[in-house]
Amino acid sequence: MSLPQFDVQGSLFESLGAIAPDLFKENDKYKLFARKVWPVLARCRQELAECYQTDNGRPGIEPVVLLGVLIFQFLERVPDRQAVELVKYHLGWKLALNLKLSEEGFPPTTLVYFRQRLIEHAKSDVTMRAVLNTLQAEGFLPKRAKQRLDSTHVLAAVADLSALECVRETMRLALEKLGSALNEEERPDFWPLFWERYVGNKLDYKSGVEVLKNKHRQAGEDIVRLLRWLEPMVAEVRNGLQVEL
Repeated sequence: MSLPQFDVQGSLFESLGAIAPDLFKENDKYKLFARKVWPVLARCRQELAECYQTDNGRPGIEPVVLLGVLIFQFLERVPDRQAVELVKYHLGWKLALNLKLSEEGFPPTTLVYFRQRLIEHAKSDVTMRAVLNTLQAEGFLPKRAKQRLDSTHVLAAVADLSALECVRETMRLALEKLGSALNEEERPDFWPLFWERYVGNKLDYKSGVEVLKNKHRQAGEDIVRLLRWLEPMVAEVRNGLQVEL
């Protein structure tokens, strides 16, 4: 994976043009991020470049943008899939990350690979420390917060959110597939509970850490229960693509 072209001197706010002043006040967090934090991200570009091949492979997603997405994931507590949707549809994120209105986002797995690159090349601390210092200076994060603000904590927090999202999304797909294959009388007694839990409702990823841990544990237990129920079923039901996943 090689680096895309990146204009460090690119004009901030050109992504939203003349409408930015009307949409965002001077103290708006997205506008402050674009003015105060984005330049810090851009200065980290050389460090990030060392995680990529300079002239080999197709151009990847701009790492400066991905680093900004990572920060917003941590600040706003959103997993990878939701983050990509925000990149595509949220004007505040587009402004903060200096993206054009036409930006369509990228596969959620890009964020997984990016976090892995930071860890494998020992670059997360170098870049995240500069960014977190700026966030604290601008009041986005309290200077004497009880929670740890090191790069490992940020990466782990975002990874945990995305892992939980992946587990729940997998369960949803399996239930929807089974729902189309099984008649109502063929479904297990726990079917209404699972359907409401994983298909009918959306999890609030801004919930407390313990709540999310419990949801993750619960999802694992529910998956085990579903798989055990599926063991004696016919192969057409048990070996469906989404169920195997």
